Amino acid sequence: MDNVIISFNQVCKKYYSDINAIENLSLTINRGELVFLAGPSGAGKSTILKLIAGIEPTSEGTVVVNNINLSKTAQNHRTFIRQHIGFIFQDHKILFDRNVFDNVRLPLDLLGYSYSEIKSRTYKALEHVGLAHKIKSMPQQLSGGEQQRLCIARAVVHRPKILLADEPTANLDRENALKILELLKMFHQSGVTIVISAHDESLLNDYGKRIIRINNGQFRG
Repeated sequence: MDNVIISFNQVCKKYYSDINAIENLSLTINRGELVFLAGPSGAGKSTILKLIAGIEPTSEGTVVVNNINLSKTAQNHRTFIRQHIGFIFQDHKILFDRNVFDNVRLPLDLLGYSYSEIKSRTYKALEHVGLAHKIKSMPQQLSGGEQQRLCIARAVVHRPKILLADEPTANLDRENALKILELLKMFHQSGVTIVISAHDESLLNDYGKRIIRINNGQFRG
C-alpha cells in the first residue's frame, strides 16, 4: 500500500438523499500513475475527481489521498490536501477580468507566496504550456485551446503531487484535444500522478495507460 496515493473503499456519494452519483466504488491509484476515467456524461467521473480533491465529502465509505483519510478529516486538513492537488475544471473557471498572468498566479496568491516567487513560477508554468508570449493577454483574446492551456498552467503552477483534469478535451477539435493530452503526458513524465476524465474514449486508446470505465457511478466492462 506504500505506493498507493489515492484509495476509494466502498464509496457512495448521494445527492438530494436519493440520487446515487457514486455507488459502492472501490479503486486504488499508485503514485506517479496516469489514469483515465472513461464514461458518458453523467456517469460519475466529475464526482470522483471532486471526492479526490476533497471538494465533496463522501456519503459512505472512505477516500484516502496521500495517506490522509478525507472522510474523517477536518476542513483545514482538506485545505492542506488541496495545496498538493491541481484541478483543471470542466467549466474552466477563468477570470475574464484578469489577464493571463493574473489568472495563473491565483493559486500562489492564495498560498501566500512572495511576489518574486509568484512571478518566477507563473512565467515558468506559462512557458511549459506555450503561452509565455500571451502573458499580458486577456482570456477572451485566446482561442479555445489556449484557454485550456491557461487552465493547465494555473493547475500546475504550485507544482502539485496530483493533477486532476475534468474533461480537458471537451469542446476542442481532435487536433487540439490531442495536443492537450500530450501536454498532460509531459507533466506525468515529471512524476506527477494524473487522473483525467473523458467521454471520448477514442482519444485514449493510443496512450497505453490504465482506463477505468465508469457508468452510473459504478465500474463497467
